[in-house]
Amino acid sequence: MAVVTYSLNVVQFSLETAYIEGEIVFAEGIRLFFFEFWQRSGDGTEREKYRFHCMDVDNQLIFRYDNAPHHQNIKTFPHHKHLPSGIRESMPPAFADVLAETEAYIFGSSLT
Repeated sequence: MAVVTYSLNVVQFSLETAYIEGEIVFAEGIRLFFFEFWQRSGDGTEREKYRFHCMDVDNQLIFRYDNAPHHQNIKTFPHHKHLPSGIRESMPPAFADVLAETEAYIFGSSLT
């Protein structure tokens, strides 16, 4: 799984809030877009919003995780996963898990 190009943009709004966004293009033509908005509260830092969008070489959806407040019928609302076959329940994934899922797709493993 070789990376051809990537972009990374980090914006810190204050000592309490920041976001990270970017894109990774893999040699196979797979593209992964990512966005995370973080906010410090109390004793820790929490990811308030996220979006991980993976597309194939033809710009077709492979998968997308997000916590946009739609799909209220999902048990894990607002967290969910988009697949070409539809919406699925999902717990919030870590960025490392999204990279592992992208790698599994590239090397032909099935997605869950």
